[in-house]
Amino acid sequence: MPVTPAAPAPRRPLDRPVLAAVAMTAAAIELAYLPLRRPRLLGLQGVGATSSVLIACGLLACAALALWRPGRARAAGAGALVLGLLSCPMSNLGGFLIGMLLAVLGGSLALAWRETPRHTPEERHASAEPAP
Repeated sequence: MPVTPAAPAPRRPLDRPVLAAVAMTAAAIELAYLPLRRPRLLGLQGVGATSSVLIACGLLACAALALWRPGRARAAGAGALVLGLLSCPMSNLGGFLIGMLLAVLGGSLALAWRETPRHTPEERHASAEPAP
């Protein structure tokens, strides 16, 4: 009996909100870059620098939550949206608007993301066979 190679599995959409987490992480890096360039002067930079670092930490937490707990992606997206909008008045116009826009984009992507149902191999093979 010849052995035939198994057919490749059909491509599924991503089962985690990776693009949302990448956008949130990029926003966090952009917001925290300037204040953390010289951490010794963080106390002298004022409230804007401190709030930039805190908002960046919150955005990193939202990105990690969206990746590790995909069922909580909507909550992480809402948190990223709020943090992104708060960054505009609190931290140098939201990292010169780039960080704010990236955070809003990442939050929106996380809010729009939906989980795909998982199928067992038996269910996949049963659905691939034509009905009699």
